[in-house]
Amino acid sequence: MNRAAFTNRHKVRGWKTQIRRVERWRQAHLTPDAAHLEHADFDYCKLQIDPWNRLIRRQPPMWLARNMIHGLLDIHEAWAAATPDAGYSCVWLCWPKLMDSQVVMAQGSRVEWYAGMFRPVAELGWAEPKGFPPQFGPALLARLNAWEWQECLHEYPVDPADISAGQLRKYPSTTLTTEGGASLTLLEVGRVWVGKRRAA
Repeated sequence: MNRAAFTNRHKVRGWKTQIRRVERWRQAHLTPDAAHLEHADFDYCKLQIDPWNRLIRRQPPMWLARNMIHGLLDIHEAWAAATPDAGYSCVWLCWPKLMDSQVVMAQGSRVEWYAGMFRPVAELGWAEPKGFPPQFGPALLARLNAWEWQECLHEYPVDPADISAGQLRKYPSTTLTTEGGASLTLLEVGRVWVGKRRAA
């Protein structure tokens, strides 16, 4: 098996190529999949841009990350205009795990599930809000501040037996009890801002 195909060890191509890839991804997703939304009650668009979303994900350089975030905002605006009656329509902006970010739209049976996906910082009592990273830059921050955002914890459910002691020291973790009585450990890997453009 060619393991190199599943890693990010290849030299990244020129930055003009990266810009074109982001623009192709953006253009390809400006229209929501109405058939999928009707059938499954949800649709989403992830940051599927090579090589950053391979099996071992990499953080793109900040100038390219800004480009990707603008693309997410553009896609959400297009989806919201095309489907104004959707019960749930938001951007999930993750940091520093940017490649987990996506645009999500839901209706009917899926609205409540998506709306409860993350734990809001303001409702936890012990978590401190961090706000958007200043390295986003003034132009992107100005655009983000025109939207409504809820800062939440970005967490991965994990089995403590499958992660190293070093990871447990690096990332804060919380163990909860589910409604079914099972134990659930959540590893906090950053923040996710759930947002939508403010109504005019």
